[in-house]
Amino acid sequence: MLKKSFSLLLVTALIVVLAACGKGSGAAQEGNKKVTLKIIHWQQENINNYIKEFNKKFEEKYPDVQVEYTTVPADSTYDQLMQTRMNAGSSGDADIIPLKFSFVGAPQEWSKGAADPMWKQWIDGGLIADLSDQAFIKNYNATDVKNAMTYKDKVYGVNMGKVALTGLFYNKEIFEKYNLAVPTTWDELVHVMKVLKDNGVEPIGFGGKDVWPINLAVQGLQASIHDDQLAYIKGLWTGKTKLTDPVQLEVLEKTQILMNNAIGGFMGIDYGTLPSLFATGRVAMIADGTWDATTIQTANPEIKFGYFPIPGSNNPAKNKNLAGKYDMTWMVLEKSPNKDYAIKWLEMLSEKQNYTDFVNAAGFLPTQPDVKISSEFFNEIQPSLENFKLSWDQLFINRKNVGQYIKDGVHAEFLTPAGPLKTPLELAQKSQADWDAAAPK
Repeated sequence: MLKKSFSLLLVTALIVVLAACGKGSGAAQEGNKKVTLKIIHWQQENINNYIKEFNKKFEEKYPDVQVEYTTVPADSTYDQLMQTRMNAGSSGDADIIPLKFSFVGAPQEWSKGAADPMWKQWIDGGLIADLSDQAFIKNYNATDVKNAMTYKDKVYGVNMGKVALTGLFYNKEIFEKYNLAVPTTWDELVHVMKVLKDNGVEPIGFGGKDVWPINLAVQGLQASIHDDQLAYIKGLWTGKTKLTDPVQLEVLEKTQILMNNAIGGFMGIDYGTLPSLFATGRVAMIADGTWDATTIQTANPEIKFGYFPIPGSNNPAKNKNLAGKYDMTWMVLEKSPNKDYAIKWLEMLSEKQNYTDFVNAAGFLPTQPDVKISSEFFNEIQPSLENFKLSWDQLFINRKNVGQYIKDGVHAEFLTPAGPLKTPLELAQKSQADWDAAAPK
């Protein structure tokens, strides 16, 4: 009897232990939540659509990861979100954050007292992960890694490509209808706008509501009117040049002429609407970057369009080359709670096929070698890209606490018909006053 009771007790104990183990295992499964990889980006339909599809592929490869992809407008809203998430550090609000450009704008020996760009403050503060030893960095051109992804000899970001931003998209069918040739000089561009206007066609469109897109046209004029943009910028620091110089007044005067030929109410048109405005034939030209070629094509697959450098001067040789920037540089937060997965995400995006698909969707010029570009659009504008140069906003180094008229560059939105200032000279004088007031003491 005692033996039987002991056996029964042993069996009962074993059942309790097994039940407890089973319960513990179930609890572990219930508590085994997916890792949430948090990525932010600005709203740009062609890129956003690609990244959403890529995220699905990433989640298939890493089933324990769920990607949270947040997008906001590309204006100051994104800048604020980027700053907020960066400041949050290890709280898990973000793992991967892209810059809208590359690591440019750091103070030089000739710009003592210049403001540090935010990316430099983040790296110096230890907030951005060093990617120098990651094998996938070797997938990219060494020159592009050096020019766009490196700071103090270490790689802190992955740049996804170059874009041109100093040109105008134009509707080929509208140009053909009115026997218009692609303009190669300023006078020819003025003629094109006059013919279009005389025939009741809106010559040009701007995404004025977001303000910054107007500056794309300004940069086109800067690139073709200035003989040497960097020398002029250095001169602002040394006192050899001024924002009231004739060359800069010419930029503002011609910007005002472009705005005077723009579609009515352009300051109420948001940037996201601009490609569809063009794709539906409401305007003959728009000031935009090459990255929106795929967006235009998607909006109207039947449209025939091209892109030409804004000819700011009457010397065709000065007008023939496009300028732009290294666009979109991904950064991994050093204190990211999911740093390993963030790096795996960049590694997978950097694989040749995925990267090729990305640049074709984004409309970027590749920073990886031997990438096949399928776009007829890019093949057509290739001659204007052979001597690709950096645009004004990539070269300009600003002073600390500079006023509104020169903050972050030239602000043509203050000029009529966009703003309250009637003459380019007024804007130039206010800009120079802001620049002088911010001079290092």
